[in-house]
Amino acid sequence: MRSTTKNRSPLNASNSKRLDELCVWIAANFDQTLGWTQLTNKSGFSKEQLVELFQLYKQITPMAFIRQVRLQCKNNQIINPQPELFENIKNLVKESDLLI
Repeated sequence: MRSTTKNRSPLNASNSKRLDELCVWIAANFDQTLGWTQLTNKSGFSKEQLVELFQLYKQITPMAFIRQVRLQCKNNQIINPQPELFENIKNLVKESDLLI
């Protein structure tokens, strides 16, 4: 009999780091077309894994995160990503999401 339970992406430091790196990449490329193909190619995660990991770590969907970054950049009138942008992205991530 096959199991009907879904394989869950593990909550681990490796996935957290990869997701944080993806978030920084999103911030640096917010003005580009960012769809599922770009996200999955960059991260190495499937669409389903990305949705699950963003929900677990960030409490937001990947596409909502992209919209949030774009809105923040528009509000800050950032034309080209600068180091300050990465500081702003850190504020989007709750401290409780960071693994020590």
